Amino acid sequence: MGEESPALLRSEPANAVISHRRLLVEMAVLVILGTVVGSLFGGARFGIGVLIGGALAFGNYFWLKRSTESLFETAFSGGRTPLPAIRFIARYVVLGLVILAIHYTGLLPAAALIAGLAAFALAVVVDGIVSIFKRTV
Repeated sequence: MGEESPALLRSEPANAVISHRRLLVEMAVLVILGTVVGSLFGGARFGIGVLIGGALAFGNYFWLKRSTESLFETAFSGGRTPLPAIRFIARYVVLGLVILAIHYTGLLPAAALIAGLAAFALAVVVDGIVSIFKRTV
């Protein structure tokens, strides 16, 4: 292939349906709200758990983005190294081990971590709802 990168790897076009920056802002807002609400109704440990889970969600997002880009770059350049695929899968293993360690040490409630990790999925849902109402108004 030439100097030009594949369409999947290019930065967002001006008319992108989903904006990565907007998703990250929505994630941050959801993590902050979850931390405040979790602290109020579940105690300080629960709020901190949501915050740590949210931080893990951000780390997971950026690791996924980098490993996916690397995976596609290797595939489109004709490379045969398994390293990008290993890094893509290693993300799940590392994240699972961190959650398992936090759970077994009893530092934070597992439900709070999972609530924080759900920030990305919730941000996608919020973004979809906002997009629906932007188009109809």
